[in-house]
Amino acid sequence: MAESRYPLLVFPQPIHVDRAKLQSGFTRFKRPTPSHQATRLAPQFQRLQDILERKRLALQDGPHGIQPEQVLVLETIGTVDRFVNAVRKIPGLEWLADYDVRDIKPEHGFSVENDPDKNLTGQLFLVMTDLRALGELRRLFDRWEADSSVRFPQGLAPFKTAFEHLRRIRPWDVSDRLQETGVIEDWALRLEAEPESIPFEIELWHRKSRDRRQQAERHIRSEIDSLGGSLVQQCAIADIAYHGILGRLPPGQIQQMIDGQSNGTSDIRLLACDEIMYVRPVGQCAVGELEPVDSIPVQKKEPETPPETSPVAALLDGLPLTRHHMLDGRLVVDDPDGYEDAYQAADRFHGTTMASLICHGDLSSPGTPLSAPLYVRPIMKPVQMLEDADEHIPEDVLPVDLLYRAVRRMYEQEGGESPAAPTVRIVNVSIGDRKRPFLREVSPLARLLDWLSWKYQVLFVVSAGNCKDDIKLDISTESLVDLQGGQVAQRVTSAITDDTRSRSILSPAEAINAITVGAAHEDHSGPVQEPNIDPFLSPDMPSVVSRHGPGYRRGLKPEILEAGGKQILRSKVPNRTNRTLMLPLSTRAPGQKVSVPGRSGRLDQVAYTRGTSNAAALTTRSAIHMQQLLRDLRATFGGSPPSHYDVVLTKALLVHSASWGSAAEVYRTVLEHRYSGYVMKERIGRFLGYGKMDIGRVRSCTDQRVTVLGFG
Repeated sequence: MAESRYPLLVFPQPIHVDRAKLQSGFTRFKRPTPSHQATRLAPQFQRLQDILERKRLALQDGPHGIQPEQVLVLETIGTVDRFVNAVRKIPGLEWLADYDVRDIKPEHGFSVENDPDKNLTGQLFLVMTDLRALGELRRLFDRWEADSSVRFPQGLAPFKTAFEHLRRIRPWDVSDRLQETGVIEDWALRLEAEPESIPFEIELWHRKSRDRRQQAERHIRSEIDSLGGSLVQQCAIADIAYHGILGRLPPGQIQQMIDGQSNGTSDIRLLACDEIMYVRPVGQCAVGELEPVDSIPVQKKEPETPPETSPVAALLDGLPLTRHHMLDGRLVVDDPDGYEDAYQAADRFHGTTMASLICHGDLSSPGTPLSAPLYVRPIMKPVQMLEDADEHIPEDVLPVDLLYRAVRRMYEQEGGESPAAPTVRIVNVSIGDRKRPFLREVSPLARLLDWLSWKYQVLFVVSAGNCKDDIKLDISTESLVDLQGGQVAQRVTSAITDDTRSRSILSPAEAINAITVGAAHEDHSGPVQEPNIDPFLSPDMPSVVSRHGPGYRRGLKPEILEAGGKQILRSKVPNRTNRTLMLPLSTRAPGQKVSVPGRSGRLDQVAYTRGTSNAAALTTRSAIHMQQLLRDLRATFGGSPPSHYDVVLTKALLVHSASWGSAAEVYRTVLEHRYSGYVMKERIGRFLGYGKMDIGRVRSCTDQRVTVLGFG
C-alpha cells in the first residue's frame, strides 16, 4: 500500500534561550620555564630589530617615501585568547591574520603532559610592525623576562600568555611567499612554451589604511617595471581583506627567480617586498581534460519553451551551446565581457553539460524540465596552452575580481542598467583552482563567496573538485581479479584514504556559507562492462575522483554527496603484475548522459560525463525545487516561513536529506585499525560529509516521517 504524503510542517515563532556551552577539549601540556623562554627568544627579537634597522637605512633615501615595516610571524603552542585585541592596543602593530597549526614537533620544553612524544597544536599570528611598535613589543618582553609575574597595562595581558606559549618569532620571508603555491612549477611549465611574457598573481597583505594600500601598489608596480614587466590589473575588496595584483614578467626574469629558489641565491627584489603575502599562478580556475567527444546523437525534437518567469538559479561557468535542442529557450545568457567571441560552437562543452544537468537532470532518466529559465554568466574561455585545462578563467583578469563583478551585476545597477538577475537565489560554481588545494587558510575566492552569500542572501553551490591521479594498490592485477565485490571497494578506499593529503578540496570549496558537493558513485547508465573495473557496488560511496575534507578548522567539507556518475578504473598495464589503477577518459557509458556540442557544433548531441561538477549541478537542480517547496509552504501557512529565510532553509533541507548509508561500514572497516570512537566518526565525515542526498526524504511528510522547519 502506498504511503500517504503530507506537506512539511513549520514551527511557531521561536523564543530566545541561552546558548549551550561546549565542553572543553583542552589538552594539558608542559611549557618551558620563563627563564628558558627568555634566553631562547631574546636573540630572535634582536634579529628582528636588526632587520628593520637595515631596511630603514636602505630606504631613507628612496624615492617612494616608504617607511620600513615587517610582517612578524608569532608561532605559539596552544591558543592565546584575545590576542588580536591586544595587538590593536600597540600603535604601529596591525593584525593581519591567524592560522591554526597542527602536528608541531615537541621541542624547546613544550610537550603533552601525559604523552611527551605526541605532536602539538598551535597558532600562527601574523602582524605588521614598524620600528616603534617592535621596540614597544621588545620592552614588554624585557619586562616579562625580568619578572614573569609582572602586571602589563590594561588590555595587554594576552602578550604575557603569548610570551609563555611562544615557540618562535620570525619575519615573513621569500619562502613563505612561495611555499605550497605551485608558482615555481607553473612558471617552469610555461617557460617550455617560450612565451613573450609570463603571468602571475601577487596577493598583498590587506592594509586597513587606503593610503597604505596605494603605497604598496605603487611600490610593487615600480619593482615590476624595473624588471621589464607590466602590471595588468589590481583589485582591493576591503570586506574580504583582499588586495591582489595581476602582473607579467619577461621569461628571463622568471627563469632567474626559479634558479634563485633552487640554489638559494635569488636577488630579485620583487620577491623580497614586505607588502607581498603570496605569489601565485593565475588562470587556474579551470575545467577540462576534454578528450575528443564521441557523442551519441538523440532524436531531434523541438524544445519545450518554459514559461516567461524570472530565473531562480544562475550558472557561472563556460559558455553553453544555447541553441542545443535540449537547452534552446531555457537559458538567459548575460555576456558583458564578450567571452562568446572566444568560443567556437564545439568548444562550449562544460557550460553545456552543466546547463543540461540543471535543466533536465541525468538524461538517462530525465526529470521534469525547470519551469524557469537559467541565468548564465560566462566566466571562462577555451585555451590550449596549459596542461589539463580546456576552459578556464582568462589570464588577463583576477578571478576574485571577475566573480565579484559577475555577482554584483546580478543584484545591483551597473552603468545605468537594472540588475541583471535580482530574483536569483541559487548560484552554481563548478570550478576549482587546481593550484590551490585547501591546506589551512580560507582562500580569497572562498572568502568572497562567503561575503557575497551574506550580502545578497544567495546560496552558492560549489563542487569539491576532481582528482584524476592514479590509484596505487598494494596487490597485483591477478589478485585484483580474484577479489570479490566488497573487497575491491575496501582496497580502493584504503588506497584513497592513504593518499588523503593530495586529494583535499580545491578553492573555493572551503567557503563556509556555501554548500560544497562531492560526487557519489551513481548514475542511470546501467552495469559496467568488462574489462572495466567497477570499484563500488554501492551508490552511497564517494566517487574515486571526488576530493574530500576537512574544511576550515576541521569543518565538514564537502557537506553532501550527490550522484556524479560511475567512474570506472582499469589496470595501467593489463595482463601483467601491476599495483596501479588508472581513470580512463571517455564520453561513453558509464556516466551521466548530458547535452554536449558535437564535433562540428551539432545541436542534437549527448554524451556521458562524470565528476563533482555534475554532482554540484544536480544539487543546484534540487535547490531550485526546494525554493519552490518553500514558496508552496508560504501559501499554505499564510506567509510563513518568511522569504528572507529561504536560502538558509534550502541549505538545511539539502543537508538534512543526506545520510551515510552503506558507505559508512566500508570506511569503518578500512579505518578501524587506526581510529575509534569520536575520532573514527570525524574521519569518516571527512570523506562522506553528512552523506549522500535523498531529496525525497524532505520534500514531503509521510505517516512515519515528519520534517519540521524552524527558523529565527
